Amino acid sequence: MTTGTVTEKQVLDELRNLEPGRWLEVLDFIGYLKHRATLERAHARPRELTARDLLQSELVGLWADRDDIGDSLAFARQLRQQAEHRQRTTDDTG
Repeated sequence: MTTGTVTEKQVLDELRNLEPGRWLEVLDFIGYLKHRATLERAHARPRELTARDLLQSELVGLWADRDDIGDSLAFARQLRQQAEHRQRTTDDTG
């Protein structure tokens, strides 16, 4: 087996050369690889966002067209307090 870049054709050729009775093992191994990739993504440390990332995100200007929000800083502070209160309540109960 070669190392480095592998093409779909190479994989399919190898599969065709394998006796069909072993295909279940191939499928099991593919399932294992998918599961491992999912775990690796879940444990991957998210990269830190830069100011440019933040400016290009949908967060900046999120409340720009809202008429019901007067002072966005006060509104954000209120949301944080509500979230912290919910967190303390959850921690206390359980």
